[in-house]
Amino acid sequence: MLCAAPLLDGLDPQDVAALLPAFRFATVDRDQELLTQGESGGPQMFVVLDGRFALTRRHRGRRAVSAVLGPGDSVGELGVFDPGRDTSTVRALSGARVAVLCGQDLLEWATTRPHAAARLLHVLARRLRRTDTAVFDLAVLDVQGRIANALLDFAARFGEPHGSTVQVAHGLTQVQLAQLVGASRERVNRALSDFAARGWLRQERRSIVLTDLPRLSQWAQARASP
Repeated sequence: MLCAAPLLDGLDPQDVAALLPAFRFATVDRDQELLTQGESGGPQMFVVLDGRFALTRRHRGRRAVSAVLGPGDSVGELGVFDPGRDTSTVRALSGARVAVLCGQDLLEWATTRPHAAARLLHVLARRLRRTDTAVFDLAVLDVQGRIANALLDFAARFGEPHGSTVQVAHGLTQVQLAQLVGASRERVNRALSDFAARGWLRQERRSIVLTDLPRLSQWAQARASP
C-alpha cells in the first residue's frame, strides 16, 4: 500500500528501496491527532494507508475544516523543508493506519536522488493545485456548486464503487462538511436535499452514496462555466 502512494508509485525500485526501511508504521484511533496547530513535535511526514483525516485550523476560538485526507495522501512534509510550528491540526476521523517518516530521512532521500526529489515536488504541486481549486470554488461558486465539487473530489480520491453507485465515506459531521465548503449547516443540508430529490445521491451516516455520478458531474461543470 505504501509503494502505491503517489510519493513512491512509479519510481525506480532502487529509489523506493532506499526509503522504505526508514518508515515506521502506526495505528491511529479516531480523534487522535498526528499534528497539532501551534506545536512543534519535530519534522516528520505521514502517509495515510487507511482511514480519513481532517485538516483543521483554529482562529479566534473557532475551528474549521480545510481539507480531508485519505489513503495515499501525505502530510507534514512542508514542515520538513520549512521548520516551524504546525499551522494546522490533523485529526483522525476514523480508525486509521499511517506510515511515518523522520524529516531527516526524507531530506537525505530527496537531496541525493533527483527522481525522488522530482516526485516529491509533484506531490506538493498536486496539493497546491487542489488548494487553488478550493479557493476558486469559494470565490465564484454558490453553496450547491461547492458541495458538488467537494463530493466529486471525494469520489475521485477515495470513493468506493458499488455497481452503478459510488459510496463516499468522508467521515465528516454535517457541521464539518459545511466548514469545508464555507457555508452554514442549513444551506449545505438544503443543497444535499436538492441533489437527493434529483436522484443524484443518498445520504447516510457520515457518508454519501452518489447514485448518478455522471449527472452530478455534468451539472457541476455547467455551474462552473463562464
